[in-house]
Amino acid sequence: MRALLPAVMASASAVSAVMGLKRLGGVTGPRRIRGSDLLSRTRRGRDLAAAIARAGVVLAPEVFVVSAVSLAVVAGFAAWLFFRSAPLALVAVAAAGGVAWAFVSSADRRYLRRLSGQLPVVAQQLANAIGAGLSLRQAIARAAVDAPEPAATELRRLTIDLDFGARIDSALEAMVERLPDPGLRTMVIAVLVQRVVGGNLSQALTDLSHRLEERGALEREARSATAQARMSAWLVAGLPMAGGVLVEVTAPGTLARTLGQGPGLTLVLVATALQIVGVMMIRRIVGRDGIGG
Repeated sequence: MRALLPAVMASASAVSAVMGLKRLGGVTGPRRIRGSDLLSRTRRGRDLAAAIARAGVVLAPEVFVVSAVSLAVVAGFAAWLFFRSAPLALVAVAAAGGVAWAFVSSADRRYLRRLSGQLPVVAQQLANAIGAGLSLRQAIARAAVDAPEPAATELRRLTIDLDFGARIDSALEAMVERLPDPGLRTMVIAVLVQRVVGGNLSQALTDLSHRLEERGALEREARSATAQARMSAWLVAGLPMAGGVLVEVTAPGTLARTLGQGPGLTLVLVATALQIVGVMMIRRIVGRDGIGG
């Protein structure tokens, strides 16, 4: 256990160094380090940064990534100290990284689900404002005040983009790219089409509000029907690990003796692969909400 202390201290030092660089960057003007600079070089990096932001993580995206990597390294080192097995150390690294990603993914899905549930209200607010004679820009600014959270935050961000001179088409498309929700994409497409071909935008948004509300009711019913399957996925993934912890508590050293040998390690790797396949199959059966719902 003493050998674990340097790894923990190194991990904390790495996180502190990144946070210190970010703080120093805030006072050096043009040379400051921003999270968007480090992760925006690739599409996958931008998607990851957006997911971390939507998940409500208080750390900057690059700080969170460094923290997750440091946690994975510490977990792998601890597994190697306990079991003296390189494959198990790699499994521990993957498990720690998976936990970090599961946390972000689950929080991100909850955020998008709350936003999706508020879209019927937002569409009706926009319809009422446009029907009262306001322009689309004015209606968006009004909805940003009256809408519930988190829709109000996203609409305020859209309003700021428009105030800084962005074209409304470009701002709406950027919003859809930032928030990958099918209902929001449908609403934006309806607005853009009405702006091009003309027509009663207020009535179109009112009809869309009813359709989105019906769709939300169907999705809630589907989640209720698949709740047992999602819980089964968690149990399938968690029971073996809980059993291993219980065995180690009642008979310390059992896992080290069992997993340190070839047959035991092979069985663990095979069982882990089967667990992953089982969870993926359950996710596919219950649909896009997966096991994180």
